[in-house]
Formats: sequence, structure tokens, C-alpha cells
Amino acid sequence: MSSSVTYAVVAAAVLGALVPWLGMRMLLPALRAGTPVTNYRGRKVTPGLGVVWLVWSGTAILASLLAHIDPESFDPMLATLLTLAGMLALVAFALGLADDAFGTSTERGFRGHLAALAKGRLTTGGMKLFGISLASLFAATFLLAGRNGAAFAPVGALVVALPAGAAIALTSNLANLTDLRPGRALKSYCLLAACGVVSSAVGMGYGAGESGLGAVAIRITVLALFAFGPVLAVWKYDLGEMGMLGDAGANPMGAVAGLMIVAGLSMTGIFIYLALILALNLASERVSFSKVIDGNRFLRWIDALGREA
Repeated sequence: MSSSVTYAVVAAAVLGALVPWLGMRMLLPALRAGTPVTNYRGRKVTPGLGVVWLVWSGTAILASLLAHIDPESFDPMLATLLTLAGMLALVAFALGLADDAFGTSTERGFRGHLAALAKGRLTTGGMKLFGISLASLFAATFLLAGRNGAAFAPVGALVVALPAGAAIALTSNLANLTDLRPGRALKSYCLLAACGVVSSAVGMGYGAGESGLGAVAIRITVLALFAFGPVLAVWKYDLGEMGMLGDAGANPMGAVAGLMIVAGLSMTGIFIYLALILALNLASERVSFSKVIDGNRFLRWIDALGREA
């Protein structure tokens, strides 16, 4: 392994996985000192596991800064992706935290928040909806303009980025919709993130003429360490019903997964993914995902895997 590859992998292992893991263990005493919340089984659990994405957003941006210091040792495409992912995670965390702290269950789903807005009242859920959508659009605009090697033309890049931004925001919302049982959102994220790692590692390389197996393997390794680091940091607390992710955890991880997925897709691929993720979001307005999972033996087994009986 060359020194440049070693640098990239070690930086990803430390900043993407080790720091979030250590950060959560240092923050847990403070989280446990706060007011507990009641989960779906009536158990008292510690809220605030989503703070891992606040830690992660800082390490992702730091990694991108290190890449600019030594560009030969760290793929510049990954540096751009990590910068945008860190900023997007920070915005989604902040808006999710506001919804956790001040939101109510009176208005739910797109319909509820938009109905409240039509009456002149902005809910915390509505604020989160529009805020994450705008942040996703910004990230998609910058990412697609840079990936295509084009000058940053705001109007043209904005039009091209609209479907990508919508797909990212809807992925963020989908991850939040799955956060109804311990570990369910994390498992959903793992599936989405795995798709995102492969999509980014392969697709972004084609745009730069760096699609060899070696280059793809390095990108997959670095992205996987960043993508799954936060999962390792909170896995046992979420599955063990010791803590809860909340919107502050579910929304940023969905946004990050969505960003990685669209980063490597062609425009045709983005439209296909947008149609799929939109259909799932709209279905959630009428169909209970919990009932679907409980009614399917395989999904029920996956959902319960690792969870306390």
C-alpha cells in the first residue's frame, strides 16, 4: 500500500470511525444526565444519540481540509463530497434537534406541515422540511457542477440539481420515517449508505477518468469508514434501547446517504432514484411501514435482529 493510500485510509479510519466512537462515549454521561424519554415499549431511554452526527460533520469537514493540504494523498472528489456531506449533516442535525425539542405530534407528514403553513403557521417540522430541502439543493448544485467540470453557472446548475436535491431531501425524510423502532433507522441507513458508497466510488470515478479497480477500492474503503463510523458509535445503544436517535440523528444520516447515492448517478439514474424515493415517501402518508414489516416474516426478522426481546 502506497503512502498516499495509507494516508487516506488512516485519516478515514480515525476521523470517520474512531472520533465519532470516542465522542459518543465521552458524551454519554452528559446525555444520561438529561431528561429521559419514553420509547414505544414504555421504557425510559436517553435521547440525543443523534449528536454523533454533529461530531461526524466536524470530522468530515476536517478530513476535506486535510485533503486540500495534501491533495496527492486524498482524492479531491472525496474531499468535495465530504465537505458537502459534513455541511448537510450539520444543517439536518440542527433542524432535527429543533423538531425534537419543540415539535408536537399535532401535524404529521407533508400534508400536516403544509396545511399548517397554509394557515400562516410554520411548524418545526415544516421548518425542517424546507431547511433540509434548501440545504440539499445547495449541496446537489455544487456537487453536480463540480462533478461535470463545468463553471459554476447558478441558473443552469440549479435546474440540473433540482431532482438531485429533491432526492437527497426525500432520503433524509425517509430515514426519519423508519425511526419508529430501535435499530430500524440504522438498518435502513446501512442499506442506503452501502448503495451510496458504491454509487459514489464508481460513478464519481468515471467522471474523472479514474475508474480502475484500485482507485474504486480506495474510494470504497474511505467512504465506507466515514459512512458506517457513526453507526458503529451508536449501534449498541440504539439496539439495546439505552438511547434514541430522534430527528437529530435520523435526518442527517438519511441526507448523507442520499447525497452519496446521487453523487455517482447519471441524470437518468437520479430521476429513477427520485421516482423511487418519492413513491416511498408518498406511500408513508397512507401506509404504515410498521404494519408492512410486521406482516412480512423476512422483514420482521430483519427488523428484530439484534434488538432486545
